[in-house]
Amino acid sequence: MKLKILIALSTLLSSGCSLAYKVLLGVDTTPKWNTDKQIVKQAKKYDIPDQYNLVLDTVTYAKDLKAIYKEAFQSLKITNGDSNYYHNLKIARKDDQQPTQFRLFDQSGKEIFKIVNCYVDAPPIDWNVEGCLDTFPPKTPFETLNIHKFDLDFLLTHSSYLNQTKLAFDALSKADYYGVIMWNEFMKRPSKRLIKTIRPYMDKPGKSIVLIYINSQNQVLWSAMDSKEKQKVKKLYSTK
Repeated sequence: MKLKILIALSTLLSSGCSLAYKVLLGVDTTPKWNTDKQIVKQAKKYDIPDQYNLVLDTVTYAKDLKAIYKEAFQSLKITNGDSNYYHNLKIARKDDQQPTQFRLFDQSGKEIFKIVNCYVDAPPIDWNVEGCLDTFPPKTPFETLNIHKFDLDFLLTHSSYLNQTKLAFDALSKADYYGVIMWNEFMKRPSKRLIKTIRPYMDKPGKSIVLIYINSQNQVLWSAMDSKEKQKVKKLYSTK
C-alpha cells in the first residue's frame, strides 16, 4: 500500500529559506511519506550499508529535542532576550531540526562538529561551508553551529533499523570518530552531494572512523502533519 500524503515544505524548513533557494537546492516541495521498501531502495542507490542504515523516530526525536532546548532556555534566566547566546540558541534549535545534516562525534560520543542544509550555498551545493572541511576534525566559524546540545547516544536512542531494533552506542565498533549523515529524498540534491562529499573526507589514514546514515524523511513530515494526516499514517501501519 502506498501512502499518498503530500506535505508543503514551507512548514518544514523553518529557517526562513526562500522558495527560490529551495528550488536551487533541488527541494521537492510536495514530498511523500516513504514506506520501508522505498527507504531500502533509496539506501541501496546511495550504497548505504545495512549495518549503519537507520531511520529517525517519527515522534520522540522532535519531542525530546524540544525538551532539551526548553531546559536550556530556562537555565539562562533571561526574560528580555537581549543576550547574544539567547539568540544563537534559538537558531541552534532550528538547526537541529533541519532535514539534511552532517555531525561528527569523538570516541566518547561527544559532538564536536555539525553542519546543516541551511548554511549551504546554492548553486553549487557545496558542503565545505567557509572551508569547514579543509581540516580534520572540521571546524566552523559560525557560533550557532558550535552549540552542541546532545551526543551520539541521543541520536541512536531516537533512531532504529527498519525492523524497529536499535543500534546502541556500546554496540558500535570502537573508533576514533563517529560521523552521522542525516539524509532524505525531498532534499535529494543536498543529500546526494553530502554523502558524496563526506565519504572521501572521512577516509583518513591512521584514523578509525564509523559513518552512520539516518534517514530523516518521515520524521520531518510527521512533525508537519495535522491530526488527520497522522491518522492516515497510523492506519497504513496498522494494516501491514
